[in-house]
Amino acid sequence: MCRGRAGRAARRRLRGGRAVTDRRAGIPASPGIAVGPAHLVERRPLAVAPRPLAAGAAAVEAEVERLRGAIARGREQIERARDRVRGAGHPAELVRMMEAHLQLLEDDALERAAERAVREERVNAEWAVRRVAESIRAALEASGDEFFRERRGDVLFAAERILRNLAGLQPDPADDLPAGAVVVAHELSPVDMSHLVHAAVAAVVTETGSRTSHTAILARALGLPAVVGVPDLVGCVDERTLVAVDGARGEVVVAPPPAEVSLFRERARRLAELQRTLREEGERPAETRDGRRIALLANIEFPDEVDAALRGGAEGIGLYRTEFLYVGRPRPPSEEEQLRAYEKVVSRMAPRPVVLRTFDLGGDKFASRPQLAGEPNPALGLRALRLGLHERDLFRIQLRAMLRAAAAGDVGVMFPMVCGVGDFRDALDVVGEAREGLRRDGLACPGDVPIGCMIEVPSAVVVADLLARHAAFFSIGTNDLVQYALAIDRGSERVAQFYQPFHPAVLRLVRQAVRAGREAGLPVSMCGAMAEDPLAVPLLVGLEIDRISVSPASVSLAKAVVRSIRFDDARRLAGEALEAGTAEEVGRIFRDYARQTYPDLAREPLD
Repeated sequence: MCRGRAGRAARRRLRGGRAVTDRRAGIPASPGIAVGPAHLVERRPLAVAPRPLAAGAAAVEAEVERLRGAIARGREQIERARDRVRGAGHPAELVRMMEAHLQLLEDDALERAAERAVREERVNAEWAVRRVAESIRAALEASGDEFFRERRGDVLFAAERILRNLAGLQPDPADDLPAGAVVVAHELSPVDMSHLVHAAVAAVVTETGSRTSHTAILARALGLPAVVGVPDLVGCVDERTLVAVDGARGEVVVAPPPAEVSLFRERARRLAELQRTLREEGERPAETRDGRRIALLANIEFPDEVDAALRGGAEGIGLYRTEFLYVGRPRPPSEEEQLRAYEKVVSRMAPRPVVLRTFDLGGDKFASRPQLAGEPNPALGLRALRLGLHERDLFRIQLRAMLRAAAAGDVGVMFPMVCGVGDFRDALDVVGEAREGLRRDGLACPGDVPIGCMIEVPSAVVVADLLARHAAFFSIGTNDLVQYALAIDRGSERVAQFYQPFHPAVLRLVRQAVRAGREAGLPVSMCGAMAEDPLAVPLLVGLEIDRISVSPASVSLAKAVVRSIRFDDARRLAGEALEAGTAEEVGRIFRDYARQTYPDLAREPLD
């Protein structure tokens, strides 16, 4: 471990005046290859200690005013940063994430809680802010949902901004970035990322984060190569030291030798050529060399991702996550608000199909339902469809909006976390109630909206043949299926290596679900992260999955892989994979095939 200038000097021995090469591996966050001088962004939590206030009411009131002033300045700072990028052609995700931070600072609940701590405990504002932020962070950390765990960063960034304002420090250490630099940081806030846009940096490397962290999401939206989760890096890199980054492989090389620099730059050139080819592939159908047609769809989370899906050549939306409508607000969205969000996507995609997923949330995410919070294991608790059936009024309102949106185009609705026939039937009953309510209210509602079932719980696989009697289609969600089948918490770094989509048990579960769907004549799609792995695409095609739904940025790549393979080969290899004993053996089968068939399209090294 090397921290600070002394640590760097102790670590860095020189050979002929050049620093020793340091190779690091992290989490691939955003594909791309870059070489550039390091620029260090020091963003670490400020040290905060409790300090008792002087006696008397005046000291308390002065401290409360300090707190209010720091929060007000924080709002102004984020508003300026947001206004600078809004409408300037930058990704909507960037504006949205800054608005999420702004919302935290505008929410008087945080301010009231910190004020209460100052008044009741008679402590300094810094300690009160840290205490309140940590309590909120702990609640999000306990969530069983990876998305919401990652949102704990919103709270910490907002708190850190307040603390820096209280200390009179610069709240945005990334506001002066040299063009072409590789930014190396402990972590970056969305406001930091907005500065990256204007500076035209080459790549981003952070010590913290995951594929669903803000840095990763924004780097992908901005097209910046990024590697996250590279521990103890900041203290081991000198300013302007040359750094090479491969965001697809998760590689970071500090002070690479000249020959390796040339190799990285040649790979970057080839990647640029590949990206041009992929843009052309997006206009072509996903059809194997021997004529097997696969529908390539996109997964989206926000309405303004539709344009990116269309640019990539998506033939529809296979998964429209609707959780964003419910998060970070004191009360659930109205039917009309939901209808506007759904219609925006459906009408933009028409006549292409759009599949709307009902909310996949835990009960602790509904601010208006505090009695639902506090479960020891939310991943196995009242979440997703269970929550919908528990909160039928909320569920019915969402279903009414979805059914009404079907008047604008080709809409399907699917339920997450279905465990068996009983809960699926109960959900269909609520659909019937919503439909009948719309009829009574004289509101348009097409009568043939297909209702599908997500297959992401092992029990649903076991009874998939029975579910197929009631569902219009299946969509396999591998993220949770892998987690539940292998007893792995996919949000835990300590067991991350055991999260194996290629595990033979997972493959056999997928095959069983596909068979049940096909025997009933149902379309079967996959919308999990597994579908975004170029090595997995031949496996899914070989298992006879009809539709593959991936992130907008991955559509053209998946199409290119499909167009490179033969269905007969894919089916044969899938058969071999189903007989393999380990995930490693399955991986070798498809790495060998990728090396022979589409080496330039694979995201991981094949040589």
